[in-house]
Amino acid sequence: MRLNELLGRRVVDADGDDVGGVADVRLVQDSPMLVSMQRSLRVDGLIVVENRSTRLFGYERHVGPELLRRLVHARLGEVWYLPWSDVENVAEVVTLKSRRTALRPLEELARY
Repeated sequence: MRLNELLGRRVVDADGDDVGGVADVRLVQDSPMLVSMQRSLRVDGLIVVENRSTRLFGYERHVGPELLRRLVHARLGEVWYLPWSDVENVAEVVTLKSRRTALRPLEELARY
């Protein structure tokens, strides 16, 4: 599966309740060097937005003026970070192992 096939895909929790849509994929580069002198990337998690928008504006986290962040959140709804370990199945719909109430907001993700 290609990463762009994940974008916009519907996400449901363990109970089958709609969570939103995949807006972005977080990758980490922590593996050994490849022959081409590049490191391979692995999927660390998904960024999911409640209103299924696949366009993020960069103000979903701790950056920018408070008023602008509030406007973006009003348009997107809730924004969550889902660790890849919480993903149960990826098919036509991404199914999670946990319930919607257990999801962590993207703003709680450590700043780095």
